[in-house]
Amino acid sequence: MSSFQQGFSDLRSALDGHGLKAGARYNVELVFEEIVGNIIRHAAPQGGELRIELLLEVGADFITMAFDDDGMPFDPCDHPDPVPPATLAEAPDGGLGLMVVRRTASAMQYQRTPDGRNHLIITLQANPQSRA
Repeated sequence: MSSFQQGFSDLRSALDGHGLKAGARYNVELVFEEIVGNIIRHAAPQGGELRIELLLEVGADFITMAFDDDGMPFDPCDHPDPVPPATLAEAPDGGLGLMVVRRTASAMQYQRTPDGRNHLIITLQANPQSRA
């Protein structure tokens, strides 16, 4: 099993004990997949390995996901959303993950720590309202 798959499995096991509504659980899993996937694809130094840690806190109203990695510096809060394509044919394959995370999150904060780590905190609603 890959490290990503093991981490995703560990997350799901941790979420099982919290009785989250389906929408909140989906959002947590979506954010995990997008953020960890981006770290794995883009933050590793050439030929280097990464250490990624997640601290998950589930409260009555909010869920906090604190990602910590030793990859190259990247502040996703400063990364602009892509320009919407004029047509479906012009739409890129990928590149929308951070936009999706920002629209799912209630808050997002980034810090490059003094010891050279990326620290990203994403807050989600524990009881998200449907967006009809």
